[in-house]
Amino acid sequence: GGVGALPGGLLRRSRLTTTPQPRPTPVWLPYAAAATAASLVALAARPVSVLAARSITGLRPAAALGAARAPEPSEPGRVRTVAGAVLAMAGVSAAGAATAQGGQAAAVAASGAATSMIIAVALLGPWIARVAMRVLGTPVRRVGGVSGFLAAKSAAAHNRRLGAAITPIVLVVAFVCVQLAAGSTLERAADRQAGAALRADLVVTGPAAGLPDGAARAVRGAPGVAAATGVLRSGVVLAHREMGDPKLDRFPVLGVTADQLSGTLDPRVTAGDPADLTGRGTVAVGEDRAADLGVGVGDPVELRLGDGTEVRLRVVALYERALGLGEFMLPREALAGHVSALRDQLILIRSTDGTAASAATAASVRRALAPYTGVRVRPATADDVRIAPSSSDQDNAMVIIGVGVIGGFALLAVISTLSLITVGRRPEFRLLRMVGAGRRQVRRMLVLETGLVAVAGLAIGTLVAAVPLVAFAVSTTGSVPYLPPVQYGVLALAVTVAAGAGTLWPASSGGRFVLGRRR
Repeated sequence: GGVGALPGGLLRRSRLTTTPQPRPTPVWLPYAAAATAASLVALAARPVSVLAARSITGLRPAAALGAARAPEPSEPGRVRTVAGAVLAMAGVSAAGAATAQGGQAAAVAASGAATSMIIAVALLGPWIARVAMRVLGTPVRRVGGVSGFLAAKSAAAHNRRLGAAITPIVLVVAFVCVQLAAGSTLERAADRQAGAALRADLVVTGPAAGLPDGAARAVRGAPGVAAATGVLRSGVVLAHREMGDPKLDRFPVLGVTADQLSGTLDPRVTAGDPADLTGRGTVAVGEDRAADLGVGVGDPVELRLGDGTEVRLRVVALYERALGLGEFMLPREALAGHVSALRDQLILIRSTDGTAASAATAASVRRALAPYTGVRVRPATADDVRIAPSSSDQDNAMVIIGVGVIGGFALLAVISTLSLITVGRRPEFRLLRMVGAGRRQVRRMLVLETGLVAVAGLAIGTLVAAVPLVAFAVSTTGSVPYLPPVQYGVLALAVTVAAGAGTLWPASSGGRFVLGRRR
């Protein structure tokens, strides 16, 4: 595991050191992390083995021989069941608490809910397997014929074995879904909020250096223009405490002109008046961020502007659509002297008669901007005001590497677990052949059992991931979680292939007389 992690660690380090703001990632860190992880696993192996063998090592040899031949217990232990039930309730409670919170507190509560639910599934595996077989066993028996009957009976008779097979699948599905869906949910909510906030139907863009001075005034005087607002992009740094620790966060912000702002942009103000967003000492704050900071309208907020200057600004408005428009919104005057050039990156325009007259308005705006070079008028889109653009290829690569490495190791655990279970079932396969089961019937039975395990693991893992994801999505975006169907399809395919490899290959290679041709 440590050796396998080194390529991924070195690749992540190369990504971190080539970002616009390089992180301190020494070359020895991946090696130290791999060695530390390997040491921890090695140290944990002995107590885990002792714990697993505690019941058999205390018996006399004769009693131990009888215990080895005894059938597997039909019910899990009482302590295990109670502990699993308690953790399941704790996970649901943590998810409920997350829905009532916001920001980092909601994310922490949702993470705790996911962890508790996964451990609860591991402890309650036999019970979950029994319920799953009651749901899935009937259709398998009906459509699978003799093989379906054998698969359903075998799964129902060995709840512990089935629970052990389902648990690693639940782990990988829940982990990957939480990691991928959290980012996708925020991205989708940001797109929706930006689209809902945009009231302009046209936008004026220019060169990278910004639009010329006077362009916004010229646009406002053009026929057919009901409102026009210049927008300047910059950034601020917020010093605050997160979970008790000091932290610096950088946020991209919009610098806007309050005059006619309501005609082109609707941040959905919940308190205060965005018309007061003027001068050098005011700021509008997202509602959730204001709650985290404990501020309201009229309270001061300390920020550092793009050049590092520390300013103390008065909150004049709170708004809901912070995912799409950013955590803070400042007047253009407040950014004067703190950016390389006080030039608008774009001008939002709302036509007098809405989109129906946008073509005529666009023509008049082009005529008004004729003295300026390099400007362009086009229909406005949500991306024009979305404060944070879609994740870069580099960011996506970092997420894919992280999920791929951990998810890959989890899939290896799926294959290993199912392989050990299948190898232990060789006497069962021999007995089936001896009583007359055909080669194809046994092979089809294993295929149906693999499908049962994969479907049950996917369904339970998705449900486990859905509990914290719903809590996180409702608290942060007010919507349901979202995972692109293609990503979920790839996950389902990977889980199915791993389950098949862990079941069918050991059965074929371990006893050719079972699944191979007789000689």
